[in-house]
Amino acid sequence: MLKTFTRVAGVAQTAIGLLGSFAPQMTSSMMDSQTGGSVFNVLSGAALSYLGFKGNENSQRMGAQVIGGLNGIVGLLGAFGVDNFLGVQMNQGMAANVINLIIGAWGLFAGFAKKKAGAAA
Repeated sequence: MLKTFTRVAGVAQTAIGLLGSFAPQMTSSMMDSQTGGSVFNVLSGAALSYLGFKGNENSQRMGAQVIGGLNGIVGLLGAFGVDNFLGVQMNQGMAANVINLIIGAWGLFAGFAKKKAGAAA
């Protein structure tokens, strides 16, 4: 699950961030993503993607915990109406907040889930 999370969520979040940056008209009606939110999505998605395709299990676990936690915080802040954090414009659309919360919950679950025990030889 850990590798799947880092790969799938990383690629999806990078794509969402790039769409928000370079084709904002495609995402504005659903996500109302601001520059800060798009940059966050690109950077965190790229980090997850890198870890998913090149990282070892320990780095994937740490990345899922940290980036999942950050996504959860961003989603919660947006859900409570905080659209400016430390001078950075964040996501303002409900869809963007839901996506951040889903990626956050999935990342935290994948990052803290117990490893499967291997079959005894």
